[in-house]
Amino acid sequence: MEVDHELAVATLKDDYARILKDIDARVFDLKRDKYSGVFLPVPFKEYWQATPRVMLVGRETAGWNTANGKNTMGRVLGLIKDVDLKVVVEEAVLRYGKHLDSGPMGSKFKQYYFRLAKEIGVDPRAMVYANLFAWDYNSKTPRDRPENEFEEVASISGRLLASQIKYLKPDIVVFAAGVKGIDRHIKRLFNEYFDGYVTSAPLISGKLWEFKAANATCYRVAHPRATHGHGIYRDMVIGRIKEKLVAESIGQ
Repeated sequence: MEVDHELAVATLKDDYARILKDIDARVFDLKRDKYSGVFLPVPFKEYWQATPRVMLVGRETAGWNTANGKNTMGRVLGLIKDVDLKVVVEEAVLRYGKHLDSGPMGSKFKQYYFRLAKEIGVDPRAMVYANLFAWDYNSKTPRDRPENEFEEVASISGRLLASQIKYLKPDIVVFAAGVKGIDRHIKRLFNEYFDGYVTSAPLISGKLWEFKAANATCYRVAHPRATHGHGIYRDMVIGRIKEKLVAESIGQ
């Protein structure tokens, strides 16, 4: 079925604004607001024609949109003069496009993104890069923030990611988001916004988890910057995806 790209993007951006509007400002210490700009991915036109449709999910941004002084939660909350949610969303979407078009550069995550695209024969512009958490704090994980503050970040981020999966309907989702403490957020995502998840291959504890959720084949591995034996499992994910594509082509 042909997808109207402009309409799909507009719908996704509207949903982003609706979700961000629900952020509870009361849980944040706005005097120490060191949050990054919000991370809001949108697909390029090439995504809709891709086979398979792939989403690669990281953990959080790393200094996302901070050099220009726009790295505040207050900006998303509408506390900056002449800046509303429409402006925030448009800025984030524009930056996302420039970020992917800039190539892999020194980012381990982006290097894995471009390698995955090459290995499975997909144009990098035909994949989507998403994040489990839509913000970082002072260029680091928001998981170290006070419990009620992080819970709000995790909750809103989960809704944003669920919206992305709902509208983009990926065939494959790779969570290269780390291992420690991450699975509970992934499980929460699919339990709250979809019909749960089903583990589809033997779990390799602390290394690789393969499961079915939201009509997609999903994988969870360590973040691409993690070493100490994790690289082989990221390679294994690429291998499993390639095997899946071969099997599907034979079955057609």
